[in-house]
Amino acid sequence: MSGFHHHSHSKKHSHSHHKSDPTLHAHKQGDAKHSHSKEISNQNLLLIALVLTLGFSGVEGAAAYFAGSLALISDAGHMVTDAAALGLALLAQIIARRPPSPKHSFGFGRAEALAAFVNGIAMLALVAWIVFEAIGRFYTPHTVDGFTVSVVAAIGLVMNIIVAWVLSHDKHSVNTRAALVHVMGDLLGSVGALLAGLIIQFTGWMPADALLSIFVSLLILKSTFSILHESYHFLMEGVPLHIDYLQVGADLKNVPGVLAVHDLHVWEMTPSFPALIGHIEIEYMKDWPAIMSRINTVLLEKHGIDHVTLQPEEAHGREGHVHHELFEELSALQAELGKAEVIPPVRIYQGETFYVDCASGDTTHRMAYHVWGDPNNSKVLFCVHGLTRRGSDFKTLAESMCNEYYVVCPDIVGRGDSDHLSNPMMYAVPQYVSDIACLVKHLGVSQIDWLGTSMGGLIGMVYAAMPHCPIRRMIINDVGPKIEPEAIKRLGSYVGQPFEYAHRAEALERANALCASFGEHTPDEWETYNGPMLIERNGMWVMHYDPNISVPFASINPIMAKAGEMAMWHAYKNIHIPMLIVRGGVSDLLSAKTVAEMCKVNPHARSIEIPGVGHAPAFIKREQIALAKEFFS
Repeated sequence: MSGFHHHSHSKKHSHSHHKSDPTLHAHKQGDAKHSHSKEISNQNLLLIALVLTLGFSGVEGAAAYFAGSLALISDAGHMVTDAAALGLALLAQIIARRPPSPKHSFGFGRAEALAAFVNGIAMLALVAWIVFEAIGRFYTPHTVDGFTVSVVAAIGLVMNIIVAWVLSHDKHSVNTRAALVHVMGDLLGSVGALLAGLIIQFTGWMPADALLSIFVSLLILKSTFSILHESYHFLMEGVPLHIDYLQVGADLKNVPGVLAVHDLHVWEMTPSFPALIGHIEIEYMKDWPAIMSRINTVLLEKHGIDHVTLQPEEAHGREGHVHHELFEELSALQAELGKAEVIPPVRIYQGETFYVDCASGDTTHRMAYHVWGDPNNSKVLFCVHGLTRRGSDFKTLAESMCNEYYVVCPDIVGRGDSDHLSNPMMYAVPQYVSDIACLVKHLGVSQIDWLGTSMGGLIGMVYAAMPHCPIRRMIINDVGPKIEPEAIKRLGSYVGQPFEYAHRAEALERANALCASFGEHTPDEWETYNGPMLIERNGMWVMHYDPNISVPFASINPIMAKAGEMAMWHAYKNIHIPMLIVRGGVSDLLSAKTVAEMCKVNPHARSIEIPGVGHAPAFIKREQIALAKEFFS
């Protein structure tokens, strides 16, 4: 049901349903008329302010020139920029009134915020010039006509009060408020010029002119920065400043009938018009109309959001997308109609576990694998874990990628839900590659992508070097043909060693400590990542894997290690598919030197380093998942 969307307005808007499209809607005529009259009123305010400001700026500019006053020049400059700001604001409101078009489906409401941002930048430039000029006048004082400055500044003050009063009638438009900041700055400039004129007229102290210019300029910076921040935040589609994004998500999760919320976005389409889109997971699609009604009420009353677009998704896992009862009814109906075949419902998996029978010498064993997504999807991604890990490592990655891939995460034999081998010496890469090939055949797929972490990367390299290998693209996560001795020593210090704790919390803390090099993670992320590593056996919490996986690992001597390294280099050089080598920036297992050599000897490889992470990047962080998505796409 993932293709079904619901688009809604609150009670402020009436639904005008079209027979062929239930998602069409229309504004109430009353709302539209009110909005239109308000826009006309705002434009009249701006036009009045523009005429008054532009008319007086010429008079004040001439007086400033003859009086030689920087304070008066700064005030005249303010008024010129005010006129430009008001003109820009007026033009923006005219543009914003244009209706939506095929190329601009949201209309032109953002023109106001853009004008506000430009006005703010212009104001910063003007302040910088005035401060620079004023500092220069401290060193080279100018003679100023105090009387002329006082008279003209007084008239300018009255004029600016009138203009500010006119603009203050529109408190909602960030565009008009940006223009008002200019006018308020000019009003302060007039006050400063008047004070400077009076001080010079009665005391003859010329530096007062420059000093008050700087003081006034600094006063208006705060309002300018506020407008810049607000307009920039809006243009960058930030969450509206009056809305708490995290609280919105929490309130949605608390709506009766909502199981989960994801892909949630809140922004302003046009000023003062917040909008929300997202995915809502529910149990049964038939409950959606009632749930959507409750959601609309919560969003409008608590957060003032009345433009809502939500995509409902049925919870997966028990019966897939089609209810079992409905399928049985369909089967009975088709049987009555004499249909030869009943098409089963499509099943979308969310981590279910299956098994495949594999051979190990003369015996067989079962390998478990966990799957996410549509099994009919031709795009298949294999995620293969490290030495002591299991397929659940990739749960977060799989959930993020299962819309585009059928994600398969095996538990390599001896780990997780897979069988243990009777002969420990079979715990080696050749057996693992054989099991993977068996799984690929079992799934009936002809092409796969591969993400292999540590041991999973080694398995991938050997498998990819084989003739007619189905791997299309491969991420090799923090491993290479050469493994550093320090890492081998570290692994040997805990692999297969006693691990028993009476309390799960203690066991999880120890597991987290062993994985500290994987990077910084939240407690929830550690629980998702390491929680499945722990199983309860005979009242004690132990690791999920067969301790005997360490037997062949411990039996390796230097000569065998060197021979194995040479064999891995040979296999690696025979890979002819795109590869991305990911290295943890402080990894002790894969050195930067080895990565450089890997890129040198195989032209199909490129590399990337993740700073602040050791062995190995866990691919549960958003940026690491984005890296995988980009490479495989």
